[in-house]
Amino acid sequence: MARIALVGRDIGAPALKGATLVAGNAVSITAGGADIWNGRDEFHFACAEAGGNFSMTARLDGLDMADPYTKAGIMLRAGAGAGAPHVMLLAFGDSRTRGKNNGGVEFQWRQKTAEACTGIYPTPPLAKEPEFPANFPNLWLRLMRRENGFEALVSKDGAMWRRYCLHKMALPGACLLGLAVTSHNAAKPATARFTNVTFDVIE
Repeated sequence: MARIALVGRDIGAPALKGATLVAGNAVSITAGGADIWNGRDEFHFACAEAGGNFSMTARLDGLDMADPYTKAGIMLRAGAGAGAPHVMLLAFGDSRTRGKNNGGVEFQWRQKTAEACTGIYPTPPLAKEPEFPANFPNLWLRLMRRENGFEALVSKDGAMWRRYCLHKMALPGACLLGLAVTSHNAAKPATARFTNVTFDVIE
C-alpha cells in the first residue's frame, strides 16, 4: 500500500474558507463553496499529487448538510484552477430524489476547462428504493484509474463492492487526487468525515 499525504486547499476562492484535519487514515473536512458543477467550482480539497494508475478508497462516515446538494467524495483533478477538468465519485447527505437520481451517490466529470459538468445517474426507470443510498456510516467509495479509464465502486462494508459506473476520459498523467467537499451554500459551511482512507498504486 502506497502512502499519500493529503493537504487541504480551497479551490475557486469560496467566501467561507475550508479546513482539513488528518489523523492517520481519518480525514475531517469543513468546506464552504457554491458548488462543484458548472464552469467554475468552489470547494475544499484535501489532495496530493498523484500520477499513473491507482485505487483510492474512503469510508464516508457522515456529511453534515448545508444544502440538499452538499456533496463529498473522491476526486481526480487536472489542476487547482476553478474550472479544471476532473472526475468525481461523490455522495450527498441523504438519499432524497434529486433530478435524475433517486439515491445518495453520483459520478460527475468535466471534460474541458470551464465547461459545465456532466453526471452519471442510476439506470432509469428509477426504483422506489435507491440503488445506492447514503447510509452513513456504511458508505464506502472507491475510485480507480487505469490510463484513461475510470471505475467507480460503492460498498456497504468495504468488502463487497458494487460497480457504479465505468467512464473513459483523458486526464493528464499527473493530477491532484483526494477528498473534495462543497457546501453548495456560499453562506454556510458543511463538514464531511472520512475514515479508512487508503491509496494503492495499480501496476
